[in-house]
Amino acid sequence: MRLGSRFTILLGVLAAAAALLLVLLLDATVRRATEDRILERVSREADHLAQDWGRWAFERPAEADSLLRQAAASLNCRVTIVDAGGKVLHDTDMPPEKVAGMENHAARPEVQSARRSGTGSARRFSTTESENRIYYAKSFPGDQVIRLSVSVAGVLAIEEAYLWTTRTAILATCLLLFLVGSTAARRFSQPIASLTEAALAIAAGDHRRDLPHAGGEEVQLLAAAFQRMKNSLALALEKAESERQLTAMVLERLPDGLVVVDERLHVLESNARFARMIGIADPAGRALYDLLRRRDLYDVFGETVAGHETRERTVHLGDEIVWQVTVVALPPGSRAAAVGVLRDVTRLERTESMRRTFVADVSHELRTPIASIAAAAETLADAEPDPAESEHLLDLIRRQSDRMRELIDDLMDLAQIESGAVELVTSEILVEELLRETADDFSDAAARKNIVFSTHLESDLTVCGDRRRLSQVVRNLIDNAIKFAPEGGVVTLRSAREPGAASVSVGDNGPGIARSEQDKIFQRFYQVDRSRSKTRPGTGLGLSIVKHIVQLHGGTVEVESELGSGSLFRIRLPDAS
Repeated sequence: MRLGSRFTILLGVLAAAAALLLVLLLDATVRRATEDRILERVSREADHLAQDWGRWAFERPAEADSLLRQAAASLNCRVTIVDAGGKVLHDTDMPPEKVAGMENHAARPEVQSARRSGTGSARRFSTTESENRIYYAKSFPGDQVIRLSVSVAGVLAIEEAYLWTTRTAILATCLLLFLVGSTAARRFSQPIASLTEAALAIAAGDHRRDLPHAGGEEVQLLAAAFQRMKNSLALALEKAESERQLTAMVLERLPDGLVVVDERLHVLESNARFARMIGIADPAGRALYDLLRRRDLYDVFGETVAGHETRERTVHLGDEIVWQVTVVALPPGSRAAAVGVLRDVTRLERTESMRRTFVADVSHELRTPIASIAAAAETLADAEPDPAESEHLLDLIRRQSDRMRELIDDLMDLAQIESGAVELVTSEILVEELLRETADDFSDAAARKNIVFSTHLESDLTVCGDRRRLSQVVRNLIDNAIKFAPEGGVVTLRSAREPGAASVSVGDNGPGIARSEQDKIFQRFYQVDRSRSKTRPGTGLGLSIVKHIVQLHGGTVEVESELGSGSLFRIRLPDAS
């Protein structure tokens, strides 16, 4: 509600209250004054009537009652004569024959007062007249009391003439004061209302709004003060907003999760990276324990807040995820108690683990052929073996050298592929032709184990890719299938068109791969059955090379296998058509 309206309502309430109070006070005053004048008149009339009654009762006793009734009619009042015992002797409002049966008046308050002090008055309801009346009593010689009474209604009729005149004057005066006051209030409040509206608009963000300068001197000074305050506030807000944007931009660009907590370990601020790491969109205001759900993570923050010292910890989560947590305590007294930095070091840990595994695997793979070559060389140099044994040792050296060369070649290929140094020479390749040529290259190896190729190839299926690299993929898959297929087994080659892709699969009816190992077979040096690696020689890098080459071509590779039911490797490449 506007200030002018409030002033108007307040003045209206005050004017109405003042008018009501003055009218009530006037009514009481006029009524009291009128009653006093009536009593004064009645007392004078009672004095005169007392004297006249004494003369009439002495000189003209037979006419006394009639004269008393005439006097009461001329005075427009009721006159009652009461003897010493309270018995009514005369009453001008009652027929003479009924006066003797009237109630005894000794207990009337005005009669009792008149007997004690000479005069008495009262105001009450008259059962005889059935109306409110004013009574005045006066004692006179003979221990009698003369009482005069007038109707209250008559008194009120006298009052009304005075009351309405004064009531009208009071109401008119209060109305005039209300009109004058409300006009002045509007003229005073309008500039303040305009100033308030402008201040609220500025507080709501409309900093271009200027403050009005209308009104009196005081209002203009207030407007000028508000204008200076607005200018200072606008400059401060602009600076604060610029700093906030800079801080927000820095926090959002951080590669690590950042979170600020209070002493109760509730989140005050955080960046988007922290929200993504914990998987909750809006962590602000929530308890840190509900967000992290890990006691070891939560304890780092609790120890920092409790001890006011920086804490660091490396935490291993599920799915081989590793976080490095650093929590720094903030100075006491501030709203925030600590700031934590959560860094996902999973890739670093995984790379370091892969490096260690790689070194161990290469060392393991090289140890056997080197040891074999060294032993064969020592035997040839020192034992002077016969020609047959020499031929066997030389064949051993040759085979182990070939194995070392194959391992080194595969390692170099894999290193080039993983580093992105391989440049694909793409062309349109007929899938059927590629599979048949590669299968022909393994015909001798298949014949040695009596393995039969079963082909189901789509004749016009083509892909766009590097022919040498894709041939390398197919060679590795067929080589593995022949190695793991049993004597007299079957290797199945199949190609098919799928929506937007060409599917190539190589299957065998070998021992199969356990489900627990199917996600690991594409890792470096991983071999499903290491106990039989000597009978099934290989570097353990073939499937890792297959996966990377297929990914370079924008495709996918997957395996379907059951123990005892063989294995099926399927690659999907974008269809060239």
